[in-house]
Amino acid sequence: MSIARYTRFVALSKRFLWLLIAAMIALLVWIASGNGNDKARIVFSHILKTEALQNVMAKPHYQGIDAHDRPYTVIAEQATQLDKDNVALVTIRADMEMGEGKWVALTAGSGQFNMQTKLLELKDGVDLFYDGGYEFRSDHAHVDIGKGSAYGDSPVEGQGPPGTLKSDSFSLENHGDVIDFNGSVRMKLYRQ
Repeated sequence: MSIARYTRFVALSKRFLWLLIAAMIALLVWIASGNGNDKARIVFSHILKTEALQNVMAKPHYQGIDAHDRPYTVIAEQATQLDKDNVALVTIRADMEMGEGKWVALTAGSGQFNMQTKLLELKDGVDLFYDGGYEFRSDHAHVDIGKGSAYGDSPVEGQGPPGTLKSDSFSLENHGDVIDFNGSVRMKLYRQ
């Protein structure tokens, strides 16, 4: 086969493929419209919503201001939208300014954040770092960013400049001005 003949063959084949594609699309539209002999139609009657169809965001970064105009930030490795207000988060870091230059930083393995109510549910190992060298660890915590409060009803371990602490639960009120440890509380104080 000569080069000129082969070139014409390739050009005609391209045109034939385009015509074949157009004919298949026309046939599909004709069948779907119900104009066929047997009145067959293509109908997508049931589509299952799977996890693959959920809205997933990589490395989300939420910023806002609480009721006292104090900034907060919530960062995660991944967020999956559960509904219009709630997102499930994985590998969470949150920072909140508490007033008078004080701050609180939180980390957790996973959790859920409601963007309207500013409620943050943390679980899978929660670490809380408080201004002044305090660190507390718990299995889960409930944080109300808008009110500047938090609580956890699972065992807590912590340390800070005065010593170490273990308790059955904790609560943080008034943007960190008051921290209560409840249940069986054990403290070890360092000598100054």
